[in-house]
Amino acid sequence: MTNYWKVGELAKLTGLSIRTLRYYDQIQLFSPSEYTDSGHRRYTHADLQKLHEILVLKQMGLSLEEIQEIIESEENTSVMETIDKQIDRIREDIKIQQQLLCQLEQTKNELANQKYISIKELTSLFELMKMNRSKYFSNSQLAEMRSYYEQMDKDALKAAEEEFQLLLTNLRLEKEKGTSPKTKTVQELAERWKSMAYSFSKGDSEIEKNAEAFYADNPSVALQYGLDAELYLYIREALQ
Repeated sequence: MTNYWKVGELAKLTGLSIRTLRYYDQIQLFSPSEYTDSGHRRYTHADLQKLHEILVLKQMGLSLEEIQEIIESEENTSVMETIDKQIDRIREDIKIQQQLLCQLEQTKNELANQKYISIKELTSLFELMKMNRSKYFSNSQLAEMRSYYEQMDKDALKAAEEEFQLLLTNLRLEKEKGTSPKTKTVQELAERWKSMAYSFSKGDSEIEKNAEAFYADNPSVALQYGLDAELYLYIREALQ
């Protein structure tokens, strides 16, 4: 059984280039424990164990500087603690993704049955999209939107959703009749749609701007408040 490896053998074993191994040695991140009489690097089994830890940490997205700090830590459990934290984070991500999957499947079924998707339901989709939401909404903005719906009583929310659905129906009828989006009738309907669609923002233009970006980037998730793409563009044209 091999007790040591030359740099070329280690490169072949790990898939790293010889240049990378030499660079790790240069920055004192990973150096061989032994050298031959002629000065060639010779890596031991313990070296392989250390390199494995480095590659695991690198795969976790840590920088070489961060990895070096962990490796050089006096605490022998440092690497294990870092991996444990990553495991916990991934488990949490999986849990949230499973919740998102269930919500999306429910949304798909509602669309298949032509059921209206409420603004509140779409907001819950925002909150489940952990990996994306920080790109669009801050935690305080999400909390503000959630607070808006929590303060509404059930009857008021239902009435608002029914009015919103009626607006969509009227806008769709105007579009199917070939009515120009620049007519006064369509523009008034579109303005009312916008007022209701962004009621959760409480007039915060930043939230409205972020919501627009979210819908544009995630049409299959947000579903434009239950709109098909053509009707959504029709409304947007009326608002311009």
